[in-house]
Amino acid sequence: MEQLLLLWIKEKQMAGDSVSEAIICEKGGAIFQDLKRDVTETEGESSQGGEGFKTSHGWFDKFKKRSGIHSVIRHGEAPSGDIKAAVNFIKVFEKLISEEGYLPQQVFNCDETGLFWKKMPRCTFITAEEKNLPGHKV
Repeated sequence: MEQLLLLWIKEKQMAGDSVSEAIICEKGGAIFQDLKRDVTETEGESSQGGEGFKTSHGWFDKFKKRSGIHSVIRHGEAPSGDIKAAVNFIKVFEKLISEEGYLPQQVFNCDETGLFWKKMPRCTFITAEEKNLPGHKV
């Protein structure tokens, strides 16, 4: 069962899909039930008896150790870009710079940008002496 689950994880990885612990546990349970059904149909046994399997956090930790899988954090950028489009853009960009007469000091690299903001809380705590916060509606 674990070999089939590991194969499924590798297929998902190759497709670029993310899989969480919950998804892996759910798929592991489904694979076990499919295998159990196939065995009982082949051997003609009742599916009522037999060994049960329940995925848990402990099982998942041991599965990770046995199989060598580990967790990684996905970042916003893809590992590779469109090479053909990048080469074409360089030509277009160089043409734009020469036609418009830009100097090298006027060209900036802006490939890493981010938005940092802090949401103001909807409520706050004030002392017992104050009835309201100055400048805010209560």
